[in-house]
Amino acid sequence: MLKSELILPRLKKRGKEIEPLALPTDYHYIKIASQLIDIVKAHVGQSRGELDDALRAYEGESLDYRIMRGLANVLVSRCIFGHDFPRNPVELRHALFNRGPVTSKTDLLSTTTREEAIAKTATEFGLTSKQVEQALFADLLEERILLGMGEIMNPVDLIARYNLEVARGLLYWAREVDILVRDNYKDLFKYIKLFKLMHTIYPLPQQGYNIILHGPISPFVKSTMRYGLQFAKFLPALLLSKNWRMDAQVQPPETGKSFHYKLDNNTPLRSHFKASNLFDSKLEADFAADFEAKYGSTKRKWILSREDELIVLGDTVMIPDFSLTHHKDGRRALIEIIGFWHPRYLQRKLEKINEAGRSDLILLLYESSNVAEGVFEEISVGEVLRFTKKPVLKEVLAAAERCAVVP
Repeated sequence: MLKSELILPRLKKRGKEIEPLALPTDYHYIKIASQLIDIVKAHVGQSRGELDDALRAYEGESLDYRIMRGLANVLVSRCIFGHDFPRNPVELRHALFNRGPVTSKTDLLSTTTREEAIAKTATEFGLTSKQVEQALFADLLEERILLGMGEIMNPVDLIARYNLEVARGLLYWAREVDILVRDNYKDLFKYIKLFKLMHTIYPLPQQGYNIILHGPISPFVKSTMRYGLQFAKFLPALLLSKNWRMDAQVQPPETGKSFHYKLDNNTPLRSHFKASNLFDSKLEADFAADFEAKYGSTKRKWILSREDELIVLGDTVMIPDFSLTHHKDGRRALIEIIGFWHPRYLQRKLEKINEAGRSDLILLLYESSNVAEGVFEEISVGEVLRFTKKPVLKEVLAAAERCAVVP
């Protein structure tokens, strides 16, 4: 995450709207990015302090120093630093400093030179004097050794990541983020939960949801950075969706007023978050493949969709594995497959299902899932279908006929 002083100069105000200025991938900035990468490569095996000095020297008196500093920050933050201490630096310092004051030359008050103190400490720890010198402050940040460069290896990727960091940084000063999204709910809510974002969900008239991410409760709270930081962390998750729109209320420092910060799925920004697999288990993948093979023709009566509906349960959500939609009358039934699960996860799943109380929800229960007999008969769902190897599609469709409702 970039510091605010590297973000503010990259913002453009236009009436009531504000937007980040993307760095172009032209010759000038490609050259800067390439040279920064070369500097970092040349310092593999050297200390963080030496790398920082080299980057500052490169920056020099350039008018692009903020951009250079931002690109360098993005690059270095992805690097791998470490140090293989021969002994704990804290123990070495404790032993060395307890030898009393030392000087470059002995006198009546100081009888031990620095070299002698280091030599005695080295002998005590079974090291050489050079090893003690190297390890004495090796735990400090500037003394850590650059081991590798991480995932950014070319100038275009570096500029793309820098643009993302500036774009998400504008959300540092957000009070509320208004999102419309129509797909990829699983990843979206995984990161909403991970970053502990307060939110409200409203279903849209057609497919999709309006999700409001809330900031401070009081409008009189001046500093929103702790909320905005979480908003900024979340933004790459939104980029994983294919159909979305965002409108955030932001108030950058020293502006004295709020602006609208708008983004949608047409943005060239790229997420570095990894999308989840389409299916969580082989059972789900096989079910979808079997259904498509048998009922996937253009004349199909029921249309199978993957995780396209949310069931809001207080401060959390349940996302059924599949939905079945009748192609003529629009009736829908939801499907949840219960396969191999950890007992605690299964308990939470059952709590969610029971809380949802949906009569249009069909549970497909694998016989070997180690669920006590009668457990599912006591919860509020449409139907429970058991299977030994794989669900019987005819039974599933028959249950859908009985359970499906018009949204």
